[in-house]
Amino acid sequence: GWLRTGLLLGLVTLPAVFLLDLRIYAELAELRTHGVEAAMQVITHLGDGAVDIGGLILLGLIGWWRGDHGLRARGLIGGAAVAGAGLVEQVIKNVTCRARPIAPDAGDFFVDFPCFPARYAHASFPSGHATIVFATAVFLALWYPRRAPIFLALALLVGLSRVVVGSHFPVDVWAGALIGTAMALGVHAYVPAARRRQELGN
Repeated sequence: GWLRTGLLLGLVTLPAVFLLDLRIYAELAELRTHGVEAAMQVITHLGDGAVDIGGLILLGLIGWWRGDHGLRARGLIGGAAVAGAGLVEQVIKNVTCRARPIAPDAGDFFVDFPCFPARYAHASFPSGHATIVFATAVFLALWYPRRAPIFLALALLVGLSRVVVGSHFPVDVWAGALIGTAMALGVHAYVPAARRRQELGN
């Protein structure tokens, strides 16, 4: 489907984003007015793990309460899968040791390598918020296709916010989005319960 095509295009263009990373960051930094940054500081919390994973688990609990086995399975499996995407991102973050834009050696990889556990200033690549929010948005887009543009637009805004507030470089967000998207598509494709609809009589 179109989400898989988007994932493939994202992978193909990843090297180009990496090469243009600092230039794109500088361009986006010019958008950083007080009002824009204040708005982005709010939007960025939509990518918090507690918000996204918690929201999916809540869907699962609502399904359990209503006797909707499909919703229960999707919510709980989705929540677990998004947490799994976050774990993958954390492993990569602790191997690449990239300095955040706020750090003196901003943009450098393998700073103080091995950096496990990576300090905040050296945990830029990939973006955890982007990983989490894209995994969540893709799951929701697959389950509720008519609202897919809303979910994905919010994910894009969260990704943009991570750059505008100065927490990440563009390629950090790009890579996080790819990890989250790949996890959601993989689980949806290969875990039947993640696709279940309401089953009457069960």
